[in-house]
Amino acid sequence: MPGRIPEDFIETLLERIDIVEVIGARVELKSAGRGEHKALCPFHDEKTPSFTVSTDKQFYHCFGCGAHGTAIGFVMEYDGLEFPAAIEELAHSAGLEVPREAGQAPTKPNDRLYQALGQAQAWFRRQLGASETARDYLKARGFDKATVDEFGIGYAPEAWQALADHLIAEGFRPQELEEAGLITRRDGRVIDKFRDRVMFPIHDRRGRVIAFGGRALAERGPKYMNSPETPVFHKGRELYRLYQVRRGGLPERLLVVEGYMDAAALHQFGFTNAVATLGTSVTADHLELLFRASPVVVFCFDGDRAGRQAAWRGLEAALPAMKANREVRFLFLPEGEDPDSLVRDHGAEAFSQLLDQARPLSEFFFDHLAESVDMSTLDGRARLVALSEPYLDKMPEGAFADMMRDELVRRTGHGGRIQQTAPPTATRRLPDDGEDRSLTPVQYAVALIVQQPSLAADLSPDVLDGPASVRGVDFLQELIDFCRHKPQLSTAKLLETWRDRPEAPWLARLAVRNVIADPEEMSTALTQTLARIRRQRVKTRIRELQQAQLNEGGLDEVRTSELRRLLSLRLDDRQL
Repeated sequence: MPGRIPEDFIETLLERIDIVEVIGARVELKSAGRGEHKALCPFHDEKTPSFTVSTDKQFYHCFGCGAHGTAIGFVMEYDGLEFPAAIEELAHSAGLEVPREAGQAPTKPNDRLYQALGQAQAWFRRQLGASETARDYLKARGFDKATVDEFGIGYAPEAWQALADHLIAEGFRPQELEEAGLITRRDGRVIDKFRDRVMFPIHDRRGRVIAFGGRALAERGPKYMNSPETPVFHKGRELYRLYQVRRGGLPERLLVVEGYMDAAALHQFGFTNAVATLGTSVTADHLELLFRASPVVVFCFDGDRAGRQAAWRGLEAALPAMKANREVRFLFLPEGEDPDSLVRDHGAEAFSQLLDQARPLSEFFFDHLAESVDMSTLDGRARLVALSEPYLDKMPEGAFADMMRDELVRRTGHGGRIQQTAPPTATRRLPDDGEDRSLTPVQYAVALIVQQPSLAADLSPDVLDGPASVRGVDFLQELIDFCRHKPQLSTAKLLETWRDRPEAPWLARLAVRNVIADPEEMSTALTQTLARIRRQRVKTRIRELQQAQLNEGGLDEVRTSELRRLLSLRLDDRQL
């Protein structure tokens, strides 16, 4: 396994990327002057922009819900990636290879499952090369070699335990293979889960193989079969090909189809933005993944009754996620057609024209509900209001929800109770140390250095020396020493370097705290604050000595001399 990512590479990465470009590729940013940009927060619904991105600090912050972080943190939260995957994503966009330190990373519980699935994928690929029957099937379906290679298509031979025998010989235990969804047990025997099937690997958001989909070559058994739910595969939270689509850059729109054959056919005809559900209805988790990749999602369903039912279930899942900057459309294909057959029989241009005619969510929503009522009567229109209310109540408050209610009024002449919906509330609470709480001198100094780490470069090593301890001064000294040796350190690099420290959340909040009106005065403010801290240490020591004098009835010669010296220093601040 690869080792951990070196810290100096993370610093290099943050130097090479611009947080404005990273976030701007996912969220519409508008310039707010002096290197600041604003947007509607992607992490909670709002009508007035409170989400800010700083070019100088390379940091983002939402004053509405408290979300904040660096480009790495944003990609982790917005794209739903773990830290290593976020690093790999940003490194790829910057044209960098992610190095690994020598040695192995700590073993995680599911590592063996990922290894088994990865080796199974390599084995399926080799079996395809050895099976003329499987290759002929793919050719007959119209798939060229480039598409087969791009999709990593393989073949599971018609054998009871060929894969199991191979992986067990490689050192995997049957229990591990069963847990990975690759085998089953029958009457004490180990049996391959997939047999005589063309195999499509399913990847997670880090590009790891987590499951497979198999299309049967013979007529016996189910035509399509997916891996069962496992510790690494939950079909309600995964989308086929989403990883590969995202690697090509965030698309203007995503096309969601029902099968991997459809996705492969569309890709071959130039529609590289197609992903697929995995034998399950569209879920709220699917919608969040889709909207993180693109603001426009087009669902492609068959035009028959089953297709319309599936589309309605997708709409129900979409409503709670529908914010003003998101759009959902529905494409219903002619009866008897699927994306695979349509694009092959009628060509890419015809399919593209159909995509442009996809129905918006609002139109499909009201038309579908109106099918069961008589809109020519008052009673029917009143029933449409009653049918609509439970669905519209699920929508987050915002411009889109308001327009849906306006459309209901236009169609029926009445808006129902939904016009009295309570005002929105933020989904997060502000940090405890909000703007209304004053900072101690130590906290203020930390805030200045976090916001401009280069301030520490000219400070002397003994800048905080003093005769008594003050709360937080040891941490401040550590921060100064750290920043002094890294003169090119930015706010973002500092926070990422200290990500695992217990003080990290506090530092992140201070990074966006409004501590000084004029940034040009930060150096002077820091000098004055450090002097104040030194005076505070002197005063603290004087109180300690004076208290000892009272408790002990006097001081020895050494402490008496110290007290006199400190009292004289306090009278002349210039010596501090």
